Amino acid sequence: MSKKQSPKSLFGGGIIKNLLKMAAAALLLALLAFLFLSIYTRHGQQVEIPSLGGLQAEEANRLLHAKGLHAEIVDSVYFRDGVPGAVIDQTPKAGNKVKEGRAIYITIYSRTPQMVSVPELVDYSTRQAMAMLTSMGFNQIAIEEIPAEYAGLVVAVKYHGRPLAAEEKIPAASPITLVVTKAFDRDSLSMENDYNSLPQQPTNGQRELGNGGNIDDTFF
Repeated sequence: MSKKQSPKSLFGGGIIKNLLKMAAAALLLALLAFLFLSIYTRHGQQVEIPSLGGLQAEEANRLLHAKGLHAEIVDSVYFRDGVPGAVIDQTPKAGNKVKEGRAIYITIYSRTPQMVSVPELVDYSTRQAMAMLTSMGFNQIAIEEIPAEYAGLVVAVKYHGRPLAAEEKIPAASPITLVVTKAFDRDSLSMENDYNSLPQQPTNGQRELGNGGNIDDTFF
């Protein structure tokens, strides 16, 4: 004769089985999630960044793609002797290790110079004008002086020998000329004025007449 299991034992056994099933399911889900995240983030897999200096942007991008990376151009700089499109800087630097899929930010030489508006500088002091132009990237500034009553004031800004209009655009870093005033040499000016104020003496062969006329001695 078989023994009947009590309701208490049946109930208790069912709870344990359910708990074991839930624990197994949770463990399986955790394992699957870990595997998925490991694959998605490529955990622990890093690549060394190659040197990109001097390469054209397209060549640099191909090289990075071969390593699971890609390039992003963030800036361009014009330089007269630079090779247009060539990489001059990169971030992160070569030799660093990063995860695959990372963007490498590059700066290249611009193919055309950036155009910059030259501000109105007339009546600015030479020092102020120089500071403003230097801050805008103009490092080749010549000075042309003209005489005036007051020294050190800007009269004009020249580009290729011609005066610039206010806010006129020219290529960045172009050579320009500041036309500034230079005070008169007052001693020289005074001597010149004194000389000009002297009475004119009759020339050789001439003598003054009472009526203000001249007579030529060589006639006699």
